[in-house]
Amino acid sequence: MPRIKSNLTGEVSNVRGDIARELIKMGVATALESLGPDTEGSPSRLPKYQPAVVPEPQWQVLIRNNSDDTKVLVIRMTLPNMVADYFGPPADVNRKIAWPGGFRWANGFGRAVPDEILSDYNRQYKRNEGIRGVAFGLPQDVNTGPSNETMAANKEACDRELASGNAHYSPK
Repeated sequence: MPRIKSNLTGEVSNVRGDIARELIKMGVATALESLGPDTEGSPSRLPKYQPAVVPEPQWQVLIRNNSDDTKVLVIRMTLPNMVADYFGPPADVNRKIAWPGGFRWANGFGRAVPDEILSDYNRQYKRNEGIRGVAFGLPQDVNTGPSNETMAANKEACDRELASGNAHYSPK
């Protein structure tokens, strides 16, 4: 709250900024300290907009000690509020999984790994076979399995029934 001095009584007091401005405009008070920017009659003022700063991740290639006493070579991305590790084949580090209208990174970081980190990881991955992580991935033909085979057989049976003209249809 700014301090003002009354021109009528000489009294010094602290008053709200908008009231102090009005008293000074009317000529009945003098400012003893800066009133600051005009708040347009509001006793409080919101801060000005500033764009958010996107943090730059810190990258490392290191050997992680797991709880089962195994060691795994990982690429670690550190942000102020999270740490994420990637372990797997170097060929999949910057692989994109794409679909019509979008894609995602297969590494789980949500972004590409820098080239110097990738080359360091690749070199250590080739040199140390004992600290390679388990490579996760889908089999080449992901449409295999008992449930998919059952669904395919049911579809073929329905298609044959419809093609023969013997399918019974009764609307409810």
